[in-house]
Amino acid sequence: MKFEKVIEILGEVQVFGKDGVDIKSIAYHTEAVQPDSCFVAIKGQASDGHRFVDAAVKRGASIVVTEKPVRLPEGVTNLVVSDTRDALARLSSAYFNEPSLGMRLIGITGTNGKTTITYLLESIFDAAGWTPGVIGTVDWRYPGNIKKATHTTPESYELQKLLREMTDANVDACAMEVSSHALTMERVVGCHFDGAIFTNLSPEHLDYHKDMESYFAGKRKLFTERLVASVKERVFAAVNVDDPYGRRLCASLKVPLWRYAIKEEADVKCRMMSFDANGMTLVVSTPDGEAKVRSSLYGRFNVENVLAAMAAGLALGVDLETVTAAVGAVKRIPGRMDPVPNPRDILAFVDYAHTPDALNNVLFHAKELAKFRLIVVFGCGGDRDQQKRPFMGEAVGRFADFAVITSDNPRTENPGAIIDMIIPGLKKSGGDYEVIEDRRAAIERAVRMAKPGDVILVAGKGHEDYQIVGMEKRHFDDREVLEEFLK
Repeated sequence: MKFEKVIEILGEVQVFGKDGVDIKSIAYHTEAVQPDSCFVAIKGQASDGHRFVDAAVKRGASIVVTEKPVRLPEGVTNLVVSDTRDALARLSSAYFNEPSLGMRLIGITGTNGKTTITYLLESIFDAAGWTPGVIGTVDWRYPGNIKKATHTTPESYELQKLLREMTDANVDACAMEVSSHALTMERVVGCHFDGAIFTNLSPEHLDYHKDMESYFAGKRKLFTERLVASVKERVFAAVNVDDPYGRRLCASLKVPLWRYAIKEEADVKCRMMSFDANGMTLVVSTPDGEAKVRSSLYGRFNVENVLAAMAAGLALGVDLETVTAAVGAVKRIPGRMDPVPNPRDILAFVDYAHTPDALNNVLFHAKELAKFRLIVVFGCGGDRDQQKRPFMGEAVGRFADFAVITSDNPRTENPGAIIDMIIPGLKKSGGDYEVIEDRRAAIERAVRMAKPGDVILVAGKGHEDYQIVGMEKRHFDDREVLEEFLK
């Protein structure tokens, strides 16, 4: 990339040192720096790239982008900007030749439902004759390629590199989960979105955002900053107007809106729904007519997810018949109310629910499906928002006939201490429970006590196939363990 191009992309920039230095690559980790790299010093949650400028120069960086002037050797140029994260995203997008311009790009944000909607959109894209790509919590994938996700939304350099790989593989429609962390850390700057979906907002990540207003402000950036900055000719927002934050969002948007809802009047509205042991049946009204949807997914929360995907599909110009068939074709979402078949007439599910709201939703539907008892295995993750722990216990106590409280991903916290913070909520709602810290033993206990007609729900880890204890990542798959004991 030519020096003049770098300056043009960065806009307001102070230049210290030699002009006219062209670059061959971009890096924000010193290990990735090569001769004639542009090193961008970004601030992370654990470390600050400004501390590693000297190491980057020693590895051959010819340009260093920082938020304050730094002393550099002769021949190395220092570019000073107000926000290096924004700079990294813009440079990365340009370096990979603006890959989002070559595809339909839909961003999904909100507390719950993002992953499920990406799977539904993937099915719609495929049914419409497009080549789909997905970037989300479970994995980053496109035909012939699948990578396990390290973040819900990758850092901007990896994101633009991934989008370039997708466009080179002829992907022309991509569904991307966009986390609040990604939005506040400017990871999706440089992405040109065709549409954005808002699912809902409930307490989550408050250890990072501090309060709900800051959390909402982070989510809103997808619509008020990134969507309006897109150079795409026709952009849209699909918003859940049953959610109070969704209604607030609508009031501030100036892009074409597709409202979806179960209760409120909306462009895409569920007029009727029924549930059984094999999924759900919906009647949905849309601007293009009425549709009957039969889905293998479970729960009222998945009704909202189906409506969101239908709204986005219609907004993209896919016909109603194709959209309806496509959402009905999705049989399961890994770790999301994910059924585990067994010969014992027990309905068993693994679910990722790890917030009070998500857990409430899943428990409500699981309870409705139970002919007899609902047995729940759950815990809370360590080194994460501690405020939610008693509320999650309260939710389980309210719905479960019996709960086994266990360890989730304790990380560097004491598992017993985490459990101690859950118990007051269970006691408040009067739930019957037992504590078994070992997660494998807890799942075994639930299976051994279950009888035909019962429902078992193992919540919290969903698609994850590991457990983090201390700094160690161990193989552990809830579905695998549940399946083993059910046999």
